[in-house]
Amino acid sequence: MNKAKILVADDIKQNVKLLRVILTASEFDVIEAYDGEEALEKAKSENPDLILLDIMMPKLTGYEVCQQLRANGTTKSIPIVMITALHEMDDRIKGIEAGADDFISKPFNKTELLARVKALLRMRRIPAKEEETNVLESILSELEEGVVVTDGQWKITHINQTAKELLNIHETDTENLDLMQYLSRMNLSLSTDTLTNIREKTTDFQILPSTIQRPFPSSARMTKIFDDGGNITGITLVLRKT
Repeated sequence: MNKAKILVADDIKQNVKLLRVILTASEFDVIEAYDGEEALEKAKSENPDLILLDIMMPKLTGYEVCQQLRANGTTKSIPIVMITALHEMDDRIKGIEAGADDFISKPFNKTELLARVKALLRMRRIPAKEEETNVLESILSELEEGVVVTDGQWKITHINQTAKELLNIHETDTENLDLMQYLSRMNLSLSTDTLTNIREKTTDFQILPSTIQRPFPSSARMTKIFDDGGNITGITLVLRKT
Protein backbone atom coordinates (compact mmCIF):
# COMPACT_ATOMS: atom_id res chain seq x y z
CA MET A 1 0.00 0.00 0.00
CA ASN A 2 1.28 3.47 -0.88
CA LYS A 3 2.17 5.75 2.01
CA ALA A 4 -0.13 8.70 2.65
CA LYS A 5 1.49 11.97 1.61
CA ILE A 6 1.23 14.90 4.04
CA LEU A 7 2.10 18.52 3.29
CA VAL A 8 3.49 20.37 6.34
CA ALA A 9 3.38 24.17 6.00
CA ASP A 10 5.01 26.31 8.71
CA ASP A 11 7.46 29.20 8.48
CA ILE A 12 9.39 27.95 11.53
CA LYS A 13 11.84 25.30 10.33
CA GLN A 14 12.13 23.69 13.75
CA ASN A 15 8.38 22.99 13.76
CA VAL A 16 8.55 21.44 10.29
CA LYS A 17 11.50 19.27 11.31
CA LEU A 18 9.65 18.03 14.42
CA LEU A 19 6.52 17.20 12.43
CA ARG A 20 8.61 15.40 9.81
CA VAL A 21 10.17 13.18 12.51
CA ILE A 22 6.77 12.34 14.03
CA LEU A 23 5.07 11.66 10.70
CA THR A 24 7.83 9.67 9.01
CA ALA A 25 8.09 7.48 12.12
CA SER A 26 4.42 6.63 11.52
CA GLU A 27 5.04 5.69 7.87
CA PHE A 28 3.85 8.94 6.24
CA ASP A 29 5.64 10.72 3.39
CA VAL A 30 6.21 14.42 4.15
CA ILE A 31 6.34 17.44 1.84
CA GLU A 32 7.57 20.74 3.29
CA ALA A 33 6.56 24.36 2.71
CA TYR A 34 7.78 27.44 4.58
CA ASP A 35 5.32 30.18 3.60
CA GLY A 36 1.75 30.48 2.36
CA GLU A 37 2.58 30.82 -1.33
CA GLU A 38 4.84 27.76 -1.30
CA ALA A 39 2.15 25.79 0.55
CA LEU A 40 -0.41 26.71 -2.11
CA GLU A 41 1.93 25.77 -4.96
CA LYS A 42 2.92 22.41 -3.45
CA ALA A 43 -0.67 21.53 -2.61
CA LYS A 44 -1.53 21.96 -6.28
CA SER A 45 1.55 20.21 -7.69
CA GLU A 46 1.96 17.37 -5.18
CA ASN A 47 -1.72 16.57 -4.47
CA PRO A 48 -1.12 15.53 -0.82
CA ASP A 49 -3.55 13.32 1.08
CA LEU A 50 -3.66 15.80 3.98
CA ILE A 51 -2.27 19.25 4.85
CA LEU A 52 -0.98 20.45 8.23
CA LEU A 53 -1.25 24.21 7.89
CA ASP A 54 0.11 26.85 10.27
CA ILE A 55 -2.13 29.93 10.53
CA MET A 56 0.47 32.69 10.94
CA MET A 57 2.75 32.49 7.89
CA PRO A 58 4.35 35.10 5.59
CA LYS A 59 3.07 35.93 2.08
CA LEU A 60 -0.28 34.19 2.65
CA THR A 61 -1.87 33.30 5.99
CA GLY A 62 -3.17 29.82 6.66
CA TYR A 63 -6.71 31.18 6.32
CA GLU A 64 -5.94 32.56 2.85
CA VAL A 65 -4.27 29.34 1.74
CA CYS A 66 -7.23 27.33 3.00
CA GLN A 67 -9.75 29.53 1.18
CA GLN A 68 -7.84 29.28 -2.10
CA LEU A 69 -7.47 25.51 -1.82
CA ARG A 70 -11.21 25.13 -1.21
CA ALA A 71 -11.94 27.27 -4.27
CA ASN A 72 -9.76 25.08 -6.52
CA GLY A 73 -11.38 22.04 -8.10
CA THR A 74 -8.31 19.81 -7.73
CA THR A 75 -7.54 20.66 -4.09
CA LYS A 76 -10.96 21.40 -2.58
CA SER A 77 -11.38 17.96 -0.97
CA ILE A 78 -7.93 17.66 0.65
CA PRO A 79 -8.31 17.47 4.46
CA ILE A 80 -6.75 20.49 6.19
CA VAL A 81 -5.67 20.61 9.84
CA MET A 82 -4.76 24.08 11.07
CA ILE A 83 -1.90 24.15 13.58
CA THR A 84 -1.92 27.26 15.72
CA ALA A 85 -0.97 28.72 19.06
CA LEU A 86 -4.24 30.67 19.05
CA HIS A 87 -7.03 29.55 21.39
CA GLU A 88 -9.77 32.15 20.80
CA MET A 89 -13.12 30.82 19.60
CA ASP A 90 -13.25 33.54 16.92
CA ASP A 91 -10.04 32.19 15.37
CA ARG A 92 -11.48 28.70 15.14
CA ILE A 93 -14.71 30.02 13.67
CA LYS A 94 -12.63 31.91 11.10
CA GLY A 95 -10.80 28.67 10.30
CA ILE A 96 -14.08 26.78 9.87
CA GLU A 97 -15.37 29.51 7.56
CA ALA A 98 -12.15 29.27 5.53
CA GLY A 99 -12.69 25.53 5.13
CA ALA A 100 -10.48 23.87 7.77
CA ASP A 101 -11.43 20.33 8.75
CA ASP A 102 -9.78 20.24 12.17
CA PHE A 103 -7.47 22.14 14.52
CA ILE A 104 -4.60 21.34 16.84
CA SER A 105 -2.86 23.82 19.13
CA LYS A 106 0.87 24.33 19.67
CA PRO A 107 2.63 22.95 21.57
CA PHE A 108 0.83 19.88 20.27
CA ASN A 109 0.60 16.41 21.70
CA LYS A 110 2.15 13.74 19.46
CA THR A 111 -0.55 11.16 20.21
CA GLU A 112 -3.37 13.63 19.59
CA LEU A 113 -1.78 14.86 16.36
CA LEU A 114 -1.42 11.36 14.92
CA ALA A 115 -4.94 10.42 16.01
CA ARG A 116 -6.43 13.43 14.23
CA VAL A 117 -4.36 12.83 11.09
CA LYS A 118 -5.35 9.17 10.89
CA ALA A 119 -9.01 9.94 11.58
CA LEU A 120 -9.14 12.49 8.75
CA LEU A 121 -7.43 10.11 6.35
CA ARG A 122 -10.05 7.48 7.21
CA MET A 123 -12.81 10.04 6.75
CA ARG A 124 -11.59 10.75 3.24
CA ARG A 125 -12.87 7.33 2.23
CA ILE A 126 -16.41 8.31 3.29
CA PRO A 127 -18.62 10.09 0.69
CA ALA A 128 -17.93 13.84 0.76
CA LYS A 129 -21.20 15.03 2.33
CA GLU A 130 -21.04 12.53 5.17
CA GLU A 131 -17.34 13.26 5.67
CA GLU A 132 -17.88 17.00 6.08
CA THR A 133 -20.73 16.43 8.53
CA ASN A 134 -18.83 13.93 10.68
CA VAL A 135 -15.69 16.05 10.94
CA LEU A 136 -17.57 19.26 11.77
CA GLU A 137 -19.73 17.48 14.36
CA SER A 138 -16.55 16.10 15.94
CA ILE A 139 -15.05 19.60 16.18
CA LEU A 140 -18.22 21.14 17.62
CA SER A 141 -18.64 18.42 20.24
CA GLU A 142 -15.23 19.26 21.73
CA LEU A 143 -15.96 22.96 22.24
CA GLU A 144 -16.96 24.38 25.62
CA GLU A 145 -19.05 27.08 23.96
CA GLY A 146 -22.42 26.46 22.39
CA VAL A 147 -22.24 26.67 18.59
CA VAL A 148 -25.09 26.68 16.07
CA VAL A 149 -24.58 26.79 12.30
CA THR A 150 -27.51 27.57 9.99
CA ASP A 151 -28.10 28.17 6.32
CA GLY A 152 -29.12 31.59 5.03
CA GLN A 153 -32.74 30.96 6.05
CA TRP A 154 -31.92 30.26 9.73
CA LYS A 155 -32.43 26.50 9.27
CA ILE A 156 -30.08 24.60 11.60
CA THR A 157 -27.44 22.50 9.84
CA HIS A 158 -25.15 21.83 12.84
CA ILE A 159 -25.51 22.30 16.60
CA ASN A 160 -23.57 20.99 19.58
CA GLN A 161 -24.98 19.75 22.88
CA THR A 162 -23.98 22.89 24.80
CA ALA A 163 -25.99 25.07 22.41
CA LYS A 164 -29.01 22.79 22.76
CA GLU A 165 -28.87 23.21 26.53
CA LEU A 166 -28.44 27.00 26.40
CA LEU A 167 -31.30 27.37 23.89
CA ASN A 168 -33.62 24.81 25.55
CA ILE A 169 -33.74 22.69 22.39
CA HIS A 170 -34.89 19.18 23.28
CA GLU A 171 -35.38 17.66 19.82
CA THR A 172 -32.87 14.94 18.93
CA ASP A 173 -33.18 15.57 15.18
CA THR A 174 -32.37 19.27 14.78
CA GLU A 175 -31.60 19.40 11.06
CA ASN A 176 -33.71 22.06 9.30
CA LEU A 177 -35.24 23.35 12.55
CA ASP A 178 -35.71 27.13 12.51
CA LEU A 179 -33.21 28.72 14.95
CA MET A 180 -35.22 31.96 15.02
CA GLN A 181 -38.20 29.99 16.35
CA TYR A 182 -36.20 29.25 19.51
CA LEU A 183 -34.64 32.71 19.82
CA SER A 184 -38.09 34.31 19.60
CA ARG A 185 -39.11 32.53 22.82
CA MET A 186 -36.26 34.09 24.78
CA ASN A 187 -35.61 37.39 26.49
CA LEU A 188 -33.02 38.94 24.16
CA SER A 189 -31.16 42.24 24.42
CA LEU A 190 -31.87 42.72 20.68
CA SER A 191 -35.17 41.95 18.97
CA THR A 192 -35.45 39.04 16.57
CA ASP A 193 -36.34 41.54 13.83
CA THR A 194 -33.04 43.32 14.45
CA LEU A 195 -31.11 40.04 14.37
CA THR A 196 -32.83 39.05 11.13
CA ASN A 197 -32.40 42.34 9.29
CA ILE A 198 -29.03 43.61 10.53
CA ARG A 199 -26.39 43.73 7.79
CA GLU A 200 -23.32 43.72 10.04
CA LYS A 201 -21.09 40.67 9.72
CA THR A 202 -20.74 40.25 13.51
CA THR A 203 -23.32 41.16 16.17
CA ASP A 204 -23.05 40.65 19.94
CA PHE A 205 -26.15 40.36 22.12
CA GLN A 206 -27.34 38.86 25.41
CA ILE A 207 -29.85 36.12 26.20
CA LEU A 208 -31.26 37.26 29.54
CA PRO A 209 -32.72 35.18 32.40
CA SER A 210 -36.46 34.76 31.97
CA THR A 211 -37.79 31.61 33.68
CA ILE A 212 -36.96 29.09 36.37
CA GLN A 213 -35.80 26.81 33.56
CA ARG A 214 -33.44 29.56 32.42
CA PRO A 215 -32.08 31.29 35.56
CA PHE A 216 -28.73 32.31 34.03
CA PRO A 217 -27.74 34.79 31.29
CA SER A 218 -25.73 33.94 28.17
CA SER A 219 -23.66 36.07 25.85
CA ALA A 220 -24.06 35.44 22.14
CA ARG A 221 -22.09 36.38 19.03
CA MET A 222 -23.80 36.06 15.67
CA THR A 223 -21.69 35.95 12.51
CA LYS A 224 -23.38 36.24 9.12
CA ILE A 225 -21.69 34.99 5.95
CA PHE A 226 -22.46 36.93 2.77
CA ASP A 227 -21.84 36.00 -0.86
CA ASP A 228 -20.52 38.47 -3.44
CA GLY A 229 -24.05 39.67 -4.11
CA GLY A 230 -24.68 40.53 -0.46
CA ASN A 231 -26.99 37.57 0.16
CA ILE A 232 -26.74 35.72 3.47
CA THR A 233 -25.50 32.18 2.85
CA GLY A 234 -24.95 31.08 6.44
CA ILE A 235 -25.09 32.13 10.08
CA THR A 236 -22.96 31.03 13.03
CA LEU A 237 -24.08 31.63 16.62
CA VAL A 238 -21.58 31.19 19.47
CA LEU A 239 -23.03 31.07 23.00
CA ARG A 240 -21.32 31.38 26.37
CA LYS A 241 -22.93 31.10 29.81
CA THR A 242 -22.08 34.25 31.80
